[in-house]
Amino acid sequence: MSLILKYSLFLLLLLSSLEANQFSLVSKENYVTSKSPKITDLKEVKGDYIIASPFAKGDELIWMKKFNIVELGNVEDNNVNATLLKKQGLLQIPHHIAYDWMPALYYYTDGENRDFVKWLYKHREKTTLNPEGPFIHCKENHYDWCREYYYNLGNEELFDKRVADLLNNMQEKKFNGIFFDWAPAQYILDKPYKEVLSNFKKLNPELQYFDLVKKFYKTLKEKNIFVVTNQGFRQKQFVLPYVTYDMTESYITTDVTKKIKLQLLNKGWVDEISVTNYYPIYNNSQSIADSLKFIDMLTKYKKEYKKDGFKNFIYLNYIAPDYEKVYKYLPLYKEVKPKNAIYFSYAMAKLTNNLVYAEIPTNRKLERDKIYFYDLGAPLGESYEKIGTLEGYMRFYEKGFVLVCEQYPKELYLKIQSPHLKKARIILDTYNNIYLKSQKETTVVDLKFQKDIFTQKNLPLGRVYLYF
Repeated sequence: MSLILKYSLFLLLLLSSLEANQFSLVSKENYVTSKSPKITDLKEVKGDYIIASPFAKGDELIWMKKFNIVELGNVEDNNVNATLLKKQGLLQIPHHIAYDWMPALYYYTDGENRDFVKWLYKHREKTTLNPEGPFIHCKENHYDWCREYYYNLGNEELFDKRVADLLNNMQEKKFNGIFFDWAPAQYILDKPYKEVLSNFKKLNPELQYFDLVKKFYKTLKEKNIFVVTNQGFRQKQFVLPYVTYDMTESYITTDVTKKIKLQLLNKGWVDEISVTNYYPIYNNSQSIADSLKFIDMLTKYKKEYKKDGFKNFIYLNYIAPDYEKVYKYLPLYKEVKPKNAIYFSYAMAKLTNNLVYAEIPTNRKLERDKIYFYDLGAPLGESYEKIGTLEGYMRFYEKGFVLVCEQYPKELYLKIQSPHLKKARIILDTYNNIYLKSQKETTVVDLKFQKDIFTQKNLPLGRVYLYF
């Protein structure tokens, strides 16, 4: 090897070592906070995505208007109209969108049906895939007021009327986008729907079902309709090239019911409560690495379909309230904001720069947090990186960084050395509302793990840090 080549390789190694981020665990004495920095108010940006009621009032209405994309109820709901949306000020939301069930509709057995539904029902032998049943969805959910009919998208008249009905509903009610549930129509491959699939093949011997799913989304794209799908990635090649966003559910956290008997403030004695599961992927998951495996897969899809106009994934995570004792020696608890779960959900999604929201189905008021309005700027680097030997990960942004870490049995102090940490830069630990100061491109952060109040086990954490 020539001397020049050896020298070039040495310089390359030197430069990469200088540019690389370095991590190490240090003692508490190295953790230094800034007591009285001269900091101006944080600049807020719009939140990403939220599902909310168009009939909201007060604080709930104020909260939902802080987001860019708000899903506002079923596009077929006659109680939701343009007058209501205007009166509520919801037309000012950049993307005020409606919900729609992509592959099917409800036929009301004891109520009034819309003209399109009446027409479909009258011609159901050719317009639906289950003219005489099975009505699996209504039966499973114990809906005694409906039958669901699955669209025969292979029927051209039905296909055109389906699109026209959707667009007319959106236009009349002034929705400027649509969210599709069951978006990839993956249901048809499930065993209970064997008869439905068989009927499709009988009615359309020359057609493929998912080609028609593709045709549906392509038609809407050609009409410049803003579309968000639910789990379209499950049939990615037929959906993602034709939509703007795709949603995942419970890939980072989910809520589960546990049989714990206690007394809740303002509710009385209960036999079970909702709690947050930080390991939702498999029944036996015990590591956040399981979630990252799927996040990495979706990130690959995001890059693959970016050229077609697909922008990003939305991570909708379900969480539960935290519980605090009202009195030390009595089993009386109150529900409180689950800040740890909210931050963990957010930071995990931001490792790959996704849209994210954590919803509390049992108490929507407790899910509100200003974390959704922080301005991180653009992400830096190709992806997140592992924090040394810890089961932890972080991602730098133009205006800060995010960090997640698996639970550890004790508090940790992590030294971060990075060219992104400019000398003497003030850093806000938003979780603890504490200011840190970087010195020589180095800072130390405190990783203090929250304990589960019932098991006393430490929980994984997520943190967000902003520069000033």
